[in-house]
Amino acid sequence: MNVYKMSDKTTLAIINPASAGGKTAKKAGEIVSKLETVIDGSLLVRETTKSLDATDFSFEAVRNGISSFIVIGGDGTIQEAVNGILNSQNWNDCELGIVNSGTGHGFVQSIGLPESLEEQIRIAASGISKTVDLGHISFKDFDGKENSRFFINESQLGIGGAVVQRVGKNHKLLGGKLAFGLTTIETVFRHPNQLLEYEINNEMIIKHNCTGLVIANGAYCGGGMNLAPGAIVDDGELDLLIMENLSLTERFKGFSKIYSGKHIHLQKFNLRRVQSLSITSDEIVLVEADGELLGTTPCDIKIIPGAIKVRYRI
Repeated sequence: MNVYKMSDKTTLAIINPASAGGKTAKKAGEIVSKLETVIDGSLLVRETTKSLDATDFSFEAVRNGISSFIVIGGDGTIQEAVNGILNSQNWNDCELGIVNSGTGHGFVQSIGLPESLEEQIRIAASGISKTVDLGHISFKDFDGKENSRFFINESQLGIGGAVVQRVGKNHKLLGGKLAFGLTTIETVFRHPNQLLEYEINNEMIIKHNCTGLVIANGAYCGGGMNLAPGAIVDDGELDLLIMENLSLTERFKGFSKIYSGKHIHLQKFNLRRVQSLSITSDEIVLVEADGELLGTTPCDIKIIPGAIKVRYRI
């Protein structure tokens, strides 16, 4: 880990060397060297070694007056950093840059960040910021305790949670599209439909068997799956995709269309926009957000409009 002298213009770069199946560790030095040539001010570099390190690093940085951040990792690392920033005081002026190095890389696709590493580094260091929404989810963690988290791109219940649970290190080495694609195919055979009761915008209560729910801030996730076509990260709403009681045949038909976004035209795939959602079930329903397994239902989800500034273009 390299540590650079802090100044009035200090940027904290948070690197997750384990992201992208460990591939980030191999290119971290190159990325840091390139950042040094374009950054305005000094660069403080921290590497994560365990879960929630990025949350701790960003929380402490805001407390010490740092307002510029760059995350080198995937959606999960971005989520951790965002939680640290928003749980701090005086975070309103914070800006976040991203150098994509994850498995799912859904958020960078959702905001249209260029694929070129050099372009991403320039934008992360000095790009124009855009205020984007966040989701907030409360849930029951695996210790049975109530917990909550901000998420930046998407949250899923049911089959999406089961997919994340099964995406392991070996699959991640294959890259995002293959890792999530292969795991989704595996999960299609195994995951049961589950009875959910959910309340939309504190007024509409629905109860039926579901294969899964997607609550999307951004359109893309899982290595290129366009699960919520038309979802916009700064429109003040979340896009809710309901996959209702799908048979095995319907699941395969839907899977063949999720990269193009044409699944939403199929029967039993229902898409609508919401501001809040409360979900309960008598069954154990897995909950994930930004590719990280969080816990189970019951959960409450809501939109936090204009919550954080993200650098997205030159």
